[in-house]
Amino acid sequence: MATTDNVGERIRRRRMEMGLNLRQLAEKTGVTASFLSQVEHGKVNASLSSLQSIAEALDVPLLYFVKDPAPEESLSRAATPISAENAIAYQPVIRAEARPQMFFPFSGVSYELLVPGFGKKLVAFLCKFAPGTENVVRKLREPTEEFIYIVSGRLTVGLESGRFELGPGDTIYFSGNELREILCASQTEEAVWISVITPPVF
Repeated sequence: MATTDNVGERIRRRRMEMGLNLRQLAEKTGVTASFLSQVEHGKVNASLSSLQSIAEALDVPLLYFVKDPAPEESLSRAATPISAENAIAYQPVIRAEARPQMFFPFSGVSYELLVPGFGKKLVAFLCKFAPGTENVVRKLREPTEEFIYIVSGRLTVGLESGRFELGPGDTIYFSGNELREILCASQTEEAVWISVITPPVF
């Protein structure tokens, strides 16, 4: 399986390249400096919407967190932008051992990209949360629809209309603006699920 180095380390490295301190990055993203510090140290996990805000503030595509940029690729505005479409070369098949992965050390959270990129009409992830892991969700910048299929373990999905505990084989479908939280409800095993989101507003 393809892995990356610590997402938090990538954030810290890029922040320092841009000469930003935590407070300045916090002002650009709308999250607190304390939260950013915890993300950089791998103590908490950021939602995909939080990562998108951070990516925009750091002037990189979201796939910067799941792919090693080529040495010759410049991340400045003056250079040719790295688009979501060309960040990963399009291929219809993604082999299991080659899936790009976002892993959050010490948080027990990982996301594996199941589609070639973010340039199409939907995006799909294989998500894994260790027992006791939760992710408070920030509002996305535009309406989305999401479908979740539970592969193993138990997952609690908190929506505006209530909280739902799901087990293997269960599914749930909702509008993105209804989502409030997702957490692993298993006591001894990780929760594994597939999430499909449209449009891919990342």
